[in-house]
Amino acid sequence: MESKTVEESVRGLLYPAYHKLYSALSSLDKFEKGSDFFDNISHLDNFFSEYRNVTFMLQKSLAHTEYLKVYEQNKQKYLINNICKWFLDKRNEVLKERPFELQKKIRVVIYTAKGHLSLPEWVFTIDNDIEYTTLIDTMRQSLIELKLVEVMFSAEFSFFEKGQDEDLYSNFIAGIEYMKLFMRAMKESIGESCKLSDQLQLKIDTMTFSRIPRNMLLIDDYVFYTKSNEFEKASRAEFHFPGQEQKVPIANLEELFPGSKDVFYNFVMMHLVIFQQQKLLMPTCLILYNDGKMQFNSFESSIKTTTYRKLYEISSLIETMGIQEVFYVGEMYQYHNTKQILSMESRERVKYVNSESLVFFSANQELTTRSYTFDTARIDDMRYIISILIEEKETIKNLAFMNSVIDEFIRLDSLKKNNG
Repeated sequence: MESKTVEESVRGLLYPAYHKLYSALSSLDKFEKGSDFFDNISHLDNFFSEYRNVTFMLQKSLAHTEYLKVYEQNKQKYLINNICKWFLDKRNEVLKERPFELQKKIRVVIYTAKGHLSLPEWVFTIDNDIEYTTLIDTMRQSLIELKLVEVMFSAEFSFFEKGQDEDLYSNFIAGIEYMKLFMRAMKESIGESCKLSDQLQLKIDTMTFSRIPRNMLLIDDYVFYTKSNEFEKASRAEFHFPGQEQKVPIANLEELFPGSKDVFYNFVMMHLVIFQQQKLLMPTCLILYNDGKMQFNSFESSIKTTTYRKLYEISSLIETMGIQEVFYVGEMYQYHNTKQILSMESRERVKYVNSESLVFFSANQELTTRSYTFDTARIDDMRYIISILIEEKETIKNLAFMNSVIDEFIRLDSLKKNNG
């Protein structure tokens, strides 16, 4: 009979499976949107192989235990579905037939105060791939011809299996979540204490690919400075409120300010308090839906392209997601000589700043817009705050990056009237 070392005997039944899941996700974390096809295909091949080995390892660990029945039950509940079957099929293909047939698509959208322009989509496979930096560089002349001081644009990547229409990212996120749920269920069922498994589970829960929002992984924001013929890529961050990935009741915001049914007013007051406390604020959008739910979206970026993209993305969801209103709050610079400023690049304007403001704006399906502008130097003066809140006049007529949202509400209203 084979004897076990002390180290082996203290390892839990789930440890080998957790290690395989960790190996699978480590391979996927190395997948980079701008990397060449050879590297990315290799990472995907390793992922499929190691992902499938999770259940192989678990079957071996549980072979002569009482937990095989609960293993089959949890497998049936979490792993018998189309996504996991696809993972199994791909694993068999990459091991026995050929490397994964990867296809990459890149979509570039240019943003201006008057709207957006989507360029023809680029499609690449291992046979015709070019370096990402080279691709961006080829856009120089086209951007110069737009005759703008600076051109804001984003590059969005999407990946597919060649010949298929299903987005790989969605499949990967779903498959990873199924496996995580399966492993958690097995851990609860077995109830063992294993330090190594706990350490691996912590590492798995902090893996980049499944934790970072899609747009942070697959979208780059840029500004092209026409005069100097330079590109600047955004440095970005996002903050996730609890429950941000899911809609929460609008009533939650009303509870913070009892007696007020004005959701925009509540949004304004909430962020004024936050700014008073920390003297800074990430640009934040609040999306209100027709079903009485809401969703926050807070972000930060070194260039304003990200703000234009965020509002553009929201505008594209208004019809399909039933969005009834969109709020925005962010800090803005104020200038006296606006005409002169507009002829300068954003990075040149900073030395001409006269003041800084906290700006709030809302637009809704009734085609009503509301706004408030607060001088950040007076943000602790409650009399000043109240005086702004009770003003009847609009403090700002529009924010350029809100135009995509406003225009979409106008389009839907016109469509409704024409059909009505």
